[in-house]
Amino acid sequence: MKIGSVRVAHGLTLAPMEEHTNPPFRLLMKQYGASLVCTERIDACDVASRDRRALKLLQTSSQESPRAGQISGADPHELAEAARVVEELGFDMVDLNFECPIRRLCQRGEGGALMADPEAIERITAAVVKAVSIPVTLKLRSGPDGDRETVVEIAQRVEAQGAGGLIVHARSVAQAYVGGPDWNVVARVKSAVKIPVIGSGGVREPVDAVRFLNESGADGVAIGRGCLGNPWLFQQIRALTTGTQLAAPSASERGRAVLQLVEGEFRYYGAAAAQRRLARTSCYFAKHLPDFNTFRDAIHKVRDLPDFKRLVREHFVA
Repeated sequence: MKIGSVRVAHGLTLAPMEEHTNPPFRLLMKQYGASLVCTERIDACDVASRDRRALKLLQTSSQESPRAGQISGADPHELAEAARVVEELGFDMVDLNFECPIRRLCQRGEGGALMADPEAIERITAAVVKAVSIPVTLKLRSGPDGDRETVVEIAQRVEAQGAGGLIVHARSVAQAYVGGPDWNVVARVKSAVKIPVIGSGGVREPVDAVRFLNESGADGVAIGRGCLGNPWLFQQIRALTTGTQLAAPSASERGRAVLQLVEGEFRYYGAAAAQRRLARTSCYFAKHLPDFNTFRDAIHKVRDLPDFKRLVREHFVA
């Protein structure tokens, strides 16, 4: 699959997730089979002004390539400038978020709020495509709500402005993450444009992804919450598409993966911030342990990285 000038090895990609898709997480998912990874959503105004926190969220390395930096906003000039920064920092493509259903974002007329204004999305896309030499992709939803499906019109408008690809979450903005996705939405977009269309929504198990690809005809699937604590999902899906079923990872394999992620977060965030994230990050990996409740209680008593390593040895290593 080619998105603009960028070749992507296969269609199994990592969806952006706020508070999750940091550099150590992206690298882990890349190592376990994600073909394309993406940062979490970052406010374009902060990126354009080179805010320190925004630039930290945009830290990247060539090991992640191909990778996308995702920005959101409503002002074409601001988004264009932010896209230039994303390109300057080494990202292979820039992704524009027009799907986020978070209330504070929509109240500012950004994110999912723009699904009600196809012309605004078209103007923004045109400005960003003109500003950068890397491919520009868009993250969309079906529409503002169940009564208004705007995604096909938007897809056709932005393709005409030079967008390189689309990621379509198969729910409306009003739905947020509640209720089942309508994968037929993705099929309608795929039929309406020639650029690559990647779908997302409701993929938690390998069979979900295979069924999604078969039913929608999409070029790929962006996996979000399904890969939390489960980076093996990418490999399992690829195997299933060839009729092979991979064995579930052993406790030791899970232990090595969570240790790599946590060590990376200690380096990236610093000890204090990584410590605050420790329970959430590690419990995703520990949920399959027979003594999960014991692990969950113990994680709140961990005081430093060596302490965490001891806990991993006790619970994950056979």
